[in-house]
Amino acid sequence: MGGRRVTRSHATPTIKNKSRQSEKLLWIVLVACLAVMPLGYLPLTIIQMPFLKSIHIALLFLLILTPIMWPGSFKAMQLLRMIALIYLLRLGVLVISLAWSPDPATGGMALFISFCNFGFAMAFCLMISRLSLSRLADLLAYGALAGAVAFHFSLFVGHALNGQSALNVLVQAALSGDLRQFKGLYFVGGLKGLGVEGVSSFFASVAPKATNSFGSAFVTPSIAAVHVVAADRILNKVRKPARDWAVALALVNAIFAVTIAFSDRVQVYAMLLVLTHIAYFGFFHGNRQLGAKVVFVGILSSISAMIYVLADAAAQGGFSEYVTRFVNNPRFTDLGRVFSKFGETGLLGGGFGVELGFGDVNYQFPHNLFLSDYLAAGMFGLAVAILWFGRLTYVAIGGFTRMINRRTSKAVRRIALSGLSILLYTLALTQLVSQGELDTADWLGLAIGLGVLAMAEELASKEATGQKRFSRSAASAAPRSRIARSGAYS
Repeated sequence: MGGRRVTRSHATPTIKNKSRQSEKLLWIVLVACLAVMPLGYLPLTIIQMPFLKSIHIALLFLLILTPIMWPGSFKAMQLLRMIALIYLLRLGVLVISLAWSPDPATGGMALFISFCNFGFAMAFCLMISRLSLSRLADLLAYGALAGAVAFHFSLFVGHALNGQSALNVLVQAALSGDLRQFKGLYFVGGLKGLGVEGVSSFFASVAPKATNSFGSAFVTPSIAAVHVVAADRILNKVRKPARDWAVALALVNAIFAVTIAFSDRVQVYAMLLVLTHIAYFGFFHGNRQLGAKVVFVGILSSISAMIYVLADAAAQGGFSEYVTRFVNNPRFTDLGRVFSKFGETGLLGGGFGVELGFGDVNYQFPHNLFLSDYLAAGMFGLAVAILWFGRLTYVAIGGFTRMINRRTSKAVRRIALSGLSILLYTLALTQLVSQGELDTADWLGLAIGLGVLAMAEELASKEATGQKRFSRSAASAAPRSRIARSGAYS
């Protein structure tokens, strides 16, 4: 008996130490994922695998850890279960459509990449849901800063290899008076120095694909960090100067990234952030004085955004040319031809991977979830696209409901605000990206949004449980106090 007690007492600390080591390892891997999240433009050509990127290596370690750390929080599992089911249903329909696709190899590879990104995102969301509020705040703050440092460090190295100083390039771009020079000189110049010639020329002349992902890579972790750190400060009374500085620097870098991106998607994200934050702080926060200030700042931000658009227009040859380019965007003007393509593919669609076949435009697929899935799998594709979009919309509505519910604490509502902003951006992306398919950074951005919403629901559930216990204890104490008073009077 005594020997058993000794063995048990020695085994308990060992198990606890192993658990702590596993949690610490998980936290490090999660920070690494956020750190390499902005480096999607750097293929691993060094190890002769140009189709892989540094973020895939970090996510691979995360997948290895997932079976060890499984499962996530109850709310996260509840939130992801239906999302996973609908996504897999959509994937199954598109896989079946490969049977009549003119290019099943290309379509199959695109769906395989989408499935891998989905798996990465679900694992990331489940693992961050295991963290406490304080640990999640630390992760988002230091992870967002690590991503900013990794991004600029890679460009500093690229300019150094090119025999230039990145600081001098930044000063030169600032003095030019043209915001586009930040992208042309600093970003593309750094890529050329790193030897990624094909990637740098693509960004310089064809399309700003990497800067399109700046929204999910920089803005999403930063905005989530701002509100989760604020919630931790409200609920746990935790204030860490180092963490506050990390959030501030990450936010400054996110603003810089939005400024240099000149990407329609990133500008849409900035607009959504302004609208959601004006709505919350201006009308739903509960502080009228703060609301008036926020509305005033929102007006100033809108004016600043207009100035930014004018600067963007000037960089493209004038405002009239900017408007003409927007109105004559082939994504809008070619809708008639896209609809006529549906008549050619028939009721079952043309198979996933079928191209539009327009020789006079530089894109092959519709940049819209509904149009793409209908083109691929007909009415069945449209049905699963509506289900997928509808489920994400339902989650976003839940975040909005939580945000405006004044019965919950301000901490929970702040977390819900960040999750809502991220989900709205993801919904916008399904209508802006090729085939409605998110890339790796956008999937991880969605995972962060779902993770913080799960945290908001977890905290709200605990608050509701605490309120019920308090009500029960108060109700049970009331009869005792009446009996005590009657005894005293007698």
